[in-house]
Order: sequence, then structure tokens, then C-alpha cells
Amino acid sequence: MSRVLFFMPDNPLKKNAGNRTRALSMLSYFKSRDFEIDFVSEYFTGQWNETDIKAFEQAGLANNTYVIKKKPSKKNIFYYLLFYKLPNFFYQNKAWFFPLQFPELVTLRFKRAFKKILKNNDYDYIFINYASWATLVENNRFAKNAIKVIDTHDFITAQLQKKVNIGQAFKEEIRRISLFDIALAISVEEQYIFSQFCKNKIVLAPMMLDKPQNLHDINEKSFDLIYVASDNVHNQKAAKWFFKDVYPLLPTSVQICVIGQINEHLSIKAPNIVSVNFAEDLSIYYQNAKVSLCPMLTGTGTKIKVVEALSYGLPIVCNARGIDGLINKTDNGCLVSDDPVEFGNNIMKLLTDESEYKKQAENAFAAFSINYEKERCYKNLDTVFEIV
Repeated sequence: MSRVLFFMPDNPLKKNAGNRTRALSMLSYFKSRDFEIDFVSEYFTGQWNETDIKAFEQAGLANNTYVIKKKPSKKNIFYYLLFYKLPNFFYQNKAWFFPLQFPELVTLRFKRAFKKILKNNDYDYIFINYASWATLVENNRFAKNAIKVIDTHDFITAQLQKKVNIGQAFKEEIRRISLFDIALAISVEEQYIFSQFCKNKIVLAPMMLDKPQNLHDINEKSFDLIYVASDNVHNQKAAKWFFKDVYPLLPTSVQICVIGQINEHLSIKAPNIVSVNFAEDLSIYYQNAKVSLCPMLTGTGTKIKVVEALSYGLPIVCNARGIDGLINKTDNGCLVSDDPVEFGNNIMKLLTDESEYKKQAENAFAAFSINYEKERCYKNLDTVFEIV
């Protein structure tokens, strides 16, 4: 039986963002292949509490669970300043006069705790999520015997391009990814970029989802459009664009369901808009909708909500950024435009042209089945983790 130390700073059971869904799918893969899993997370980053920790342990996703605090309590302020704040300042600012231009989220205290787990256990694989936490394995003598794997999730330099020196940030991101034996890229674009500069093994590991259970046609759909979005600056910008520039062009009879924390940033109220701040199960909403929206103007990486919609055979109307990361850029069930008028026309084309709708729905489901269906993706991962 192989053993993996799996680090994810967020709580995978809080499925309100694509990165958590991604981590949950990887944990499920290891569990399905009978790996012994030790799960490590960071208390403050993941916004854990004792109830969350207990729920995760009861979910059976890991054999052992370690939720570590990267900083001590401030009750003893002298201890906090002398033994955490000051040492960590110099640790995280090793290049104080020559800043890395790249996020360093590992604290000295957390790295010591992580190293202690490695010291007391033997692992076949060490699996780290995000390049911003990659230094957990750097200069760590207890990690040498294990195969080190990083799931990059995204191209961080592209996210930070307006805030940092791009050249320095990119150099540091490549250096961090190169600390690992294997790097998993969620999109074809990232696989191409990383493979050009990293000497280690760069593997395409797209988002993988279950084929929806009990999938059936509902003759009378409750919604014409479904729009699922979490709360981040990219989604805020996209939602503002859609409701300002596209929504006024649509007939008021078009029924729209908006799901997710993006609702907190929407001031528009109308009889044809239903707002759902959180849905534990999106299945019933997807099955009751005709078309999925993904109005993304900025951002990087694969849009998980696009892959989710494809799994239900829903045609998608999106901007050019919406198809980022997709393996197939055409004939994939997506109608793409950055022009508000054409975006609106694409919506109405799908809602009024039955043959076009059927064609795009078939393309959507085929794109999912070939590229993102869980069991197919599992077989590809088997070759990475040498499972015969």
C-alpha cells in the first residue's frame, strides 16, 4: 500500500470554490486507489474550526488529519513577538532587499511542524497544492526519499502581473515548481508554459468530475440561464459587465438563476432573477436550467463551473476567458464572444433555435466525457502514480 502526505491549506469539504473541488477530487482519487493518506492543512488559511476538523475526519478522506496553526496565540505577546513574529519576519523576508515578487505563505513555525510529521513517518509521495506553499519541501532532508508532486492549480505569475515584476515572479514560480519530481497542470496552456522552462515531469491533469447521477431530461425547465460564481475580483468584474451590458438586451421573460457568493455584489433586483447564495447540491439547479453562463473578462486557469456545466450537457455562453484551460477550444458546447450584443445573441440563439441547442448540448456532453469524466481521468493518473 502506497502512502501519501497530502497538503492543502483550504478545507476541501467547503465546496464553494473550484480549488477546493479540485483538492477533493484528488483526495478521492487516492482513496479509490487504496492509498494511505495523511492530510495536512493550515488552520487560519482554511478557516477551520473544531467542528470542521471533526467533519473532515468523519468523512473518511484521510487516515490521519493534521490541522496546524502557522502562528501561535497572541495571549503571551512577548512570546509571540520574540519566538514567532521576529524569526518569521527574517524567514519570510530572506530576500528583504531583493523581494521575491512571489507569495511566500509558509511560515517558519508551520514548516517546522510539517518537517516533524515527515520525520516521524515514511511516505511514498508528498503532494503539495500551490506553488505559494512549495517551500515546504525545500531543503527538507526528511522529504528526500519520497516522490514530490505539486498540483499547481493556476499560473500565479499571470494572476499577479499587475502587482509584481513579472520576470522575477515567473522565475521564482518556475524555480518552485522545479523543486518537485512531478508537476500537475490543470490546463493545456499551463502544461505548455511550465514544460518549456521546467526540467521535471509536467503532466496534464485536468479537472475531473463524476458523471452526474440520475441525469434525465426535465421537460419544463425552471430557468433559462444558470450563472454560478464565487466571490473574487474576476467574477465581480464579469458579473458587473454582464448585468450592465448584456442583461438589458435580453427579453424580461428570460429566467436567470444566480448561485454563489457573487450575489453579495449584485445590486440588481428583478422578477426574472432568482438569487441563491449557497447551494449544497448544484445538481438540481443544473438539471433545471437550459443554458449556463460564464461571463469572464479576466482571470487564469480552467473555469470549474464550465466543466460542471459540460457534465450536465448544458451549452455555455461565455467570453474568450471562459474557455481558458479547455482541451478542446472548438466544438465543445461553448458559444464564445466578448461583444455584449453578440453575447446576448448567442444566448437567444440557444433559447430559440432547437437544432442549435441540441447540437451544442451534444458537443458539451461529449467534451466532458472525453476529457473530464472521473474514471477516464483516474486512468491517466494511474500512469503518473505507477498503478498497474
